[in-house]
Amino acid sequence: MNEIWKNRRSSYQKMLLKYLRYVFNDHFVIALLFLFGAFGLSYSNFLKSLSGSENMWWAQPVVILILLFVLHVNQIATFLQEPDKVFLLPQEQQIRGYLKSSWSYSTLVTLTVQVVCYLLLTPFLLFAAKMSGLNIILLALTQLVLTVNRTETQITALFLPQKRSAKFEIIYSWLLPAVVLIVSVYLPTYIGAIIAILMLVIISEYDRKQLPGEIFDWRYAIDQEAARLARLYRFFNMFTDVRTVTPKPKRRRYLDRFLPQYSTDPEGFFKYLFWRAFVRSGEYSNLYLRLTLLCFIILFFIPNFWGALIIAAVFIYLLGFQLMPLFVVYDEIVFMHTYPINIQKKFIAFSKVLFSLLFVSAILFFIPIAIQGPGLIKVLSALTLLVAESILIARIYSKTRLSKMS
Repeated sequence: MNEIWKNRRSSYQKMLLKYLRYVFNDHFVIALLFLFGAFGLSYSNFLKSLSGSENMWWAQPVVILILLFVLHVNQIATFLQEPDKVFLLPQEQQIRGYLKSSWSYSTLVTLTVQVVCYLLLTPFLLFAAKMSGLNIILLALTQLVLTVNRTETQITALFLPQKRSAKFEIIYSWLLPAVVLIVSVYLPTYIGAIIAILMLVIISEYDRKQLPGEIFDWRYAIDQEAARLARLYRFFNMFTDVRTVTPKPKRRRYLDRFLPQYSTDPEGFFKYLFWRAFVRSGEYSNLYLRLTLLCFIILFFIPNFWGALIIAAVFIYLLGFQLMPLFVVYDEIVFMHTYPINIQKKFIAFSKVLFSLLFVSAILFFIPIAIQGPGLIKVLSALTLLVAESILIARIYSKTRLSKMS
């Protein structure tokens, strides 16, 4: 069983490296540099604005909510597969050793994520929550212990009988950790630490009493692992095609009145096809909506005019780059090759569709920039630059990019 786990961990890591090459491509790395730079600058300015404030009652609840959310990001990685419930069933007595390796791996990854998030949160704890250095260290230890306890709980839940109801899971997974974090944040350092330690001991003791049964729930464990991988594949599918992710097209008849109607003209015909491929395919429409909404929200939290403009320009470029495959979405259909296709007309139709989408995003990105009130000249300049970038991507950059794809 240990060899099986090692082989599957190796295959899983190879899969991650394979898809991460597409995620962290040159364009996305540049975009991340701008995003992290803008986030760091905004975070620094935000903390400076809080340095002189005293009455910040909202800081502690924000800290508790962030830590509670980060605590539930992790999920145990078992690497179990559908055939295992048949072929590994004779090895069920050795499944505990297999899960022990999974617990060690998942705990290490989860603790790494927790430490990184906590380090980012530490300046906020100092300047906004006004916590002492010792209290910050004790809160970090509390968060790490809660993380380890949650991973153990996920292992326990894979065995029958599962006596915990959904209501009890809410209390055990959310309310009790929230109470421990509230005690650690609000009470004085030593008193809070003592009470938090006692509560953690009680939770751990209760968890030990809920020792896993003798029967391993193969179906539940495999379903949980499949759900974890599905979320990971959906993320990778935003950057490249993933064979395990097959988005189902939806008719969306209610949008037909807003789309171009069928035309025998080659340009109108391709506009008809491209718009319906975009609207009905979740692969493109969902990606467009997620990136547009994400940038729209981010821009509200960037007070610097030039920083916000750079972020908007980067997202316009990312949207154009991610929508390029829409040009070849029909190329594998045999009926598209039964009569000559005017490539120039096809490109003109695609560029008009792409410009329309980028123009809508540019207008949405312009709204939070204009709300900041940087001045009429800057506002008009930002709108002009975003629209000009949309034209350049749709008419010039896309032609070069599509020629390479073809």
